[in-house]
Amino acid sequence: MSFSGIADRTCDALALSLSSGACRVTELLLGGNGITSKGVTTLAAGLGALRALDLSANLRMDGAAAVALAKALPSSSLHSLRLAGCKVDKKGCGRLAAALLSSPLSNLDLESNRFGNDGSDEFAWVLGQCDALTSLSLADCNIEADGADELLEALSDPDAKPSLRSLDLRWNQLDASHVGGNGISADARVDVSGQKQKSAEERQTAHLEQTWQEAKAAKAAGKKAPPPKKLPKWVREQQAQQQARNAASQAGQGTGDAMG
Repeated sequence: MSFSGIADRTCDALALSLSSGACRVTELLLGGNGITSKGVTTLAAGLGALRALDLSANLRMDGAAAVALAKALPSSSLHSLRLAGCKVDKKGCGRLAAALLSSPLSNLDLESNRFGNDGSDEFAWVLGQCDALTSLSLADCNIEADGADELLEALSDPDAKPSLRSLDLRWNQLDASHVGGNGISADARVDVSGQKQKSAEERQTAHLEQTWQEAKAAKAAGKKAPPPKKLPKWVREQQAQQQARNAASQAGQGTGDAMG
């Protein structure tokens, strides 16, 4: 079930409905709305039989949202949680990591939360003990080489048997020792492609190129071209902010030239 244009007040009704025995909703898509940590805290208290929750790009959240969800995870039925671009911080990472030890969660997406090594270390310390987690996305989280080393050590520990099958570390700050077949990139479970931080414009270009290639392939195969993929809301907002800054800069230059 998907909702758009909602805020905290709607979370009260959703939590009430989800926690009722009659509710059969198992997937809730709430990405790109105006929900704050207060709304998430309410929602976390009534997850019911929900198995998948997407809260990505709710830009008004702060670290308290992840803490509230972490508290609810062990007693919930959630198998998939997406918090991409939700301002998850080190504390939130720590609480989520601890919750993974007793939670059925198998997919956790924390893309574009800038917690860096401090946050990724929290997960590295528990990966070897997680029985359910199979997919973890830490893409675009400002992780550097030291953080990657901690994750690699957790995955390669002979005394641990992590259930993780996929670790996304794209768009981070890893150096050459971690790409090109060395270091953490030698592990088949880890995706370290595209380590340079990409601007919203660069990522849009890559997105458009992929869409064009898919349309070209579909045409060659005599199939209808797939519809264009919509960029995530947080990327579009970054683009709008950058365009506004560029316009302001150009306006300032024009004023200076006129005065000169």
